[in-house]
Amino acid sequence: MRAYNIVTGDELFPEGNGSTARTLQKEWHQRANDPIALIHLGCTDDLLPWIDDIDDPVEMWQTLQGRLDNTTNQVGQTQIVRKCHALCPSKDEKITKYFTRLIDLRKKLIGSPETISDETMKTHIFSTMPKVFETTIKILEQQIPIPTAQ
Repeated sequence: MRAYNIVTGDELFPEGNGSTARTLQKEWHQRANDPIALIHLGCTDDLLPWIDDIDDPVEMWQTLQGRLDNTTNQVGQTQIVRKCHALCPSKDEKITKYFTRLIDLRKKLIGSPETISDETMKTHIFSTMPKVFETTIKILEQQIPIPTAQ
């Protein structure tokens, strides 16, 4: 569609009054109409009321992002924190995979009021590790300072 930069707001409406500017403006409008239609078609009936009165693709995208991107709102951030606290290694999962899942959740919250501290992360890891790591955890707990999860 060649319209991604329009939707993200990186490509602004061309300014000017000359024939070249009018040609660019017409082309911009044509490209902007495609994502407007696509966004409308991609939304479920319960999402459409949020964007029905909007005819600017940038505003449509920002409205949907603000409501649906769980890393930008309090409810979503709380859900990520809860998911992180509930996360345990699966039975046959490699421990590195478990750490990756934890770190990915933690990264989603960086810079938000719900940022997960090193201490909280360590406590969670130590309390969820399989029994096979019990000796390793005891050794790590005795170290000062305790190694970080990063």
